[in-house]
Parts: sequence; C-alpha cells; structure tokens
Amino acid sequence: MTWLCLIGLAALSMQSAVWKTSKDGDLALVPFASAPFPHSSRDNGYQAGTTFYARDPHYTDSTVGVFVPKNFKPTKNVNFVVHFHGHNNHVEKVFEDYDLARQMQMSGLNAVLLVPQGPRDVPDSTDGKLQYDKGSLTALLNESIAFLEKEGRISSKSTLGHVALTAHSGGYLVTTYILDRKELADKITDVILFDSTYGGLPAFADYASLPNHRLISICTEHLGHENARLIALFQKRHVQPRVLFEEDLTDAEVAKRGPLIVLTTTLEHNDVISKRDYFAKWLRYCRF
Repeated sequence: MTWLCLIGLAALSMQSAVWKTSKDGDLALVPFASAPFPHSSRDNGYQAGTTFYARDPHYTDSTVGVFVPKNFKPTKNVNFVVHFHGHNNHVEKVFEDYDLARQMQMSGLNAVLLVPQGPRDVPDSTDGKLQYDKGSLTALLNESIAFLEKEGRISSKSTLGHVALTAHSGGYLVTTYILDRKELADKITDVILFDSTYGGLPAFADYASLPNHRLISICTEHLGHENARLIALFQKRHVQPRVLFEEDLTDAEVAKRGPLIVLTTTLEHNDVISKRDYFAKWLRYCRF
C-alpha cells in the first residue's frame, strides 16, 4: 500500500464516527489505516478451489468494529478485547451472528471490543498487516486509542492497558502469528479459542506455558485431534493442562490461570461463541 493510501485511510478514521447505540452500548464501524487490509499479500486476490476472490471488494475493506459497552468506565489505561472472526464473514454480520455487543456488556469487563475486518466474505484465514507486519497489533491499538480520544470516549493521554485475544475458526492464524512474534507479550493476559485450533499449536502452547497467562480452547469433535496434539505440546513443556468435558465445566475452572481444554459434544462449530454465552462468561475472568 502506498503512503498516500495510508494517509487517506488515517484521515477517514479521524472523521467523526457514526455510532449505533443499543441497550448494551455503542458500536462504530470505522476505517482504520492499521486494519488488516488492504495488504500486499492479497494484491492479486485469492483462489479457493474453483472460485476466485478479487482484491476488490474482498481485500480492500479496512473496517474495524469498535464497541464501547454501556458500563465502560474510562481510566488512564484502556483495556481491549480483540476478536478475530472466521471465514465468509464481515464485521457487522459478526456482531449480529454472535451477539457480541450483548455478550461484551454481559461480561462486565471494563474494556473496549475491537473486531478488525479480515478477508471479507471469503474462505480465507490470512489477515494482512496483523499477520505479516511487525508491530501491527500495537499500531491497531494505538489508532484505536487515538480514535476513542477524538470521540470523547476516553481521556486525553490515555495509554494501553491489558489485552485479550479471542478467535473463532479461521481467526486462529493471525492469533498464532501475534503470539509467535511475542508482540505486546507483557500486555496480552488471556487468549480464548472458539473451535479455532487448526494450526499454529506451538505458539498457543508457548503462550499458555508462561506464568499468569490463561488460554481456553473449546473444541467440537472435528478438532479433537488437534487439541490432543495441543495437550501433548503442553506436556512436552512440563505443563499439565486441565481437560474437561463441557458438562463438567465450572466458573472456578474458567477463572483459573493456565491452559484449559474444553471438549463439547453438543455444540456445533458456529454455536461455541454465543449459544451458551461463553464469550461473555469466559471474558469475565480476564486478568484486567
């Protein structure tokens, strides 16, 4: 991307936003210069099987969903939850499909939720800048702070607090890249994977093997083998993960630090986030 494009996107993101208000809080869909796309990795589009997805419109959407919960209280340090969506989706639909606004408010977490647009409505897990570019998550969070300051949602000179990463399905890939390069390693306190362990397992194991980190992975049957591999990787690092059937899960187990593998036999792939409000219930215990 040229510098002129970056400057143009930055100017757009600094315009007054249109906020959609609900009983749960306020949502703005904003173009950010630091959004995953556009990015050179998909300048030529993407071929999935027999279907070709052109750069425009699938890899030119720079939207970031910024949700401020109703009960959010501004402090000097701003906490964030960054959610990476799966295949064949776009930001506004992600909020609708998984009831993210209600769940974020329900969590009680004093944090802002960010949902950056990955490939728009494409069966593709790549995530542009956030995947490939050093310092890209830091840039996204800094731009978010500047945007929230401009909108009067936080005080001036606010700084970055803690960060939780959540991923559904194909959102695993960018999460592994961020963890593997140890970006914001002193800030990322929690990682929650919603049927999202398709690969990059060593990065998850390395992250959750460190003291005071918490990682939860819920998996449906089709990812059972990958979660068994993840368990073995923890054991190789002399860490014993807790492994529970979903029906045996308790709030006390969710609240504990360290790695937790949850096996479900009753939820479908697209149910794991919202059908039982796990997004809200598990964020509640982030160490913020």
